[in-house]
Amino acid sequence: MKTLQIAILGLKGSGKTSLVKKLQQKVEYETEDLSLYSFKSGDTLVYLSDAPYDISKIKPVMAIMHEADAHILCISATEGINQALGELILLMNFLNCQNGVVALTKVDSVDPDIIDTLKSKIKGILSQTPMKNFSIITTSDITEEGLTELREALINFNPIQRDTSGNFKMSVELAQEVKAGLTSVLGVIEKGTTKKYHKVNILPWGKEFVVQEVNVNGEIKETAKAGDRVSLLFKGLYPWDVQMGDIITDGNFIKKSKKVRVNFTVSSFYKDELRNGGEVDINIGLRTNNAIITSISKGNSNVESAKSGEEVIIDLESKLPFAFEEGQTCIIINPSANWKSIKVAGSGKVKEGLE
Repeated sequence: MKTLQIAILGLKGSGKTSLVKKLQQKVEYETEDLSLYSFKSGDTLVYLSDAPYDISKIKPVMAIMHEADAHILCISATEGINQALGELILLMNFLNCQNGVVALTKVDSVDPDIIDTLKSKIKGILSQTPMKNFSIITTSDITEEGLTELREALINFNPIQRDTSGNFKMSVELAQEVKAGLTSVLGVIEKGTTKKYHKVNILPWGKEFVVQEVNVNGEIKETAKAGDRVSLLFKGLYPWDVQMGDIITDGNFIKKSKKVRVNFTVSSFYKDELRNGGEVDINIGLRTNNAIITSISKGNSNVESAKSGEEVIIDLESKLPFAFEEGQTCIIINPSANWKSIKVAGSGKVKEGLE
């Protein structure tokens, strides 16, 4: 069976949650920050991840974007395009989201001329991004226009090709207590394979655990491979011991540190400055931490700030450690940026940990 992970993205009021509830056949789980639904069509199982979009509480949205094989970008025909939507598109650009569709929602509430104009604007914006091949499907959860077309578009996507050889890696999406001392950890396997009695480490904690049970798509299996959505059962682990973005692995290629150095490019759309000593949010994989900028350098010189379009090296320190791979994409968000600027400051690559 082909399995797909789809992230459904959109601003508050975009109609994304109403849309996903029309598409879904089964509720996998629902929490305050993250919900997972699914539907089957023939030999394809589609998971739909939904999270509220709030630039000041960006962690859940970043998590589902990282895990997805494809994305649904929901844009309300009644609201159109604004700065907040631009920030979301910029995040998708930094994460190289090439597969997906635009669901133009609430089309039953506006005139056809408005829809045509909005579609033209959306195509123009996306033409300069990795989302340039996203088709635009007009939808309504009231009349159910476009729902069949949207389902067909989703099942025609292919999963991202993930490496099933080598060391195992899975980022924690959610941890749930099954009973005292037994915790189920949910996520999508990014690399390698796992099986019952597999010895793994949970980073950045660093403690070893043994997989007691492997559940793939709701069925107990002997093994699971990269690309599978799984629930791994652990004895002696409690939900509060792990956080979204922690990494489960059997290798030593994952680094852990509260201090990281990144090669960073400030976005040309960012109209504020990143300042030495400033407080920001930094996203690496499924983990987003609050951090302090401890150093900025440009060329061979230390500088006090970085401006739009500049390429710099930034050192950051977080109270909570990151687990990461060197060379992994990172994104810096400044929730306190001035009102004239977007909050997404730019992106780069993790150069190294500094501990």
